[in-house]
Amino acid sequence: MNRLPFLIILFALTFSACAPRPQDCARADVFCVGLVTASGSIEDGINHEAWLGLQDAKSEKLADRIDYIETIDSRDREQNITYFTQRGYDVVITVGSSMADATVLSAEHNPKILFIGVEQPQPTKYPNLTGLVFHEDQGGFLAGALAAMITQTNHVAAICEEKFIDPMRRYCDGFKEGVRFINPKIKIDVMYRDGASENLFNDPVWANATAQQVVDNGADVVFAAGGSTADAALKTAAGQGAAVIGAETDNYARLTKIRPQLVTSSLNDIRSGVHDLMRLVRSGQFPSGEFFGQVKLAPFHEWENQISQTVRDRLLEIENGLSDKSVQTNVPYKSP
Repeated sequence: MNRLPFLIILFALTFSACAPRPQDCARADVFCVGLVTASGSIEDGINHEAWLGLQDAKSEKLADRIDYIETIDSRDREQNITYFTQRGYDVVITVGSSMADATVLSAEHNPKILFIGVEQPQPTKYPNLTGLVFHEDQGGFLAGALAAMITQTNHVAAICEEKFIDPMRRYCDGFKEGVRFINPKIKIDVMYRDGASENLFNDPVWANATAQQVVDNGADVVFAAGGSTADAALKTAAGQGAAVIGAETDNYARLTKIRPQLVTSSLNDIRSGVHDLMRLVRSGQFPSGEFFGQVKLAPFHEWENQISQTVRDRLLEIENGLSDKSVQTNVPYKSP
């Protein structure tokens, strides 16, 4: 069954969000950037952050035209990228680790087009491809340090997707090291999912049971990372009265029902990373391989008045230490 007509319809519908239609990307004097999601809406999560970064770049006149395709069926990922490459786009941005293989294949077949893979590590270096990646261990470390400073029971927990996924391992192992950095006597439960592959990043049953377990065991601060699996864990823990800390993006915008319990989120600053990479692209300094974006904690939102200045100062000190390497997470970037 030929699904190309569906792709074109989807693309046309998607373009309506970017109207009015600008110039023809086949022209040499028009610089165009296309963004393709691995799945989900452009309004959600890391897709939204990447799109905001691209909008920032256009506002700075780093691009004449920016457009996106929301992938509905994972089998369409390569076709969606091809739509941009065949129409003269100068840069193609793909979002999400599950886009990595399709992005590499497209970069190999289109050496004159630049590709940026958001949250896509690059074990092999291609001259026209960079992966916007992050030291998730540092984000987890900051979350762990904060958890250690606000816990009342001296018992905290981290819940993450499967450990073989390096960013997940870095998040939760980093959390553990951050807690230990503040107080090695605090009890830490670190739980990694080990279940069916079809439920990867979307296993609310396991997440709910695990969150309930760690709270029942005494954890009063719970950190979680890993898509919808993490969302479910945060909701359950918050529902049981625990303070919770999210990951990747600022969860406050999405998880509205748990806002009173959501302290902050460990944030991969995708928006700034995309914007920074576009500046490098336009200045002729495209960094092939891997480009490390910034990691930080999101605003405290409803916890603004509950986090003392002493805690804030300590977090800033740790963040500066991670930046200048005077503080080490002791978490390897690649799996041992």
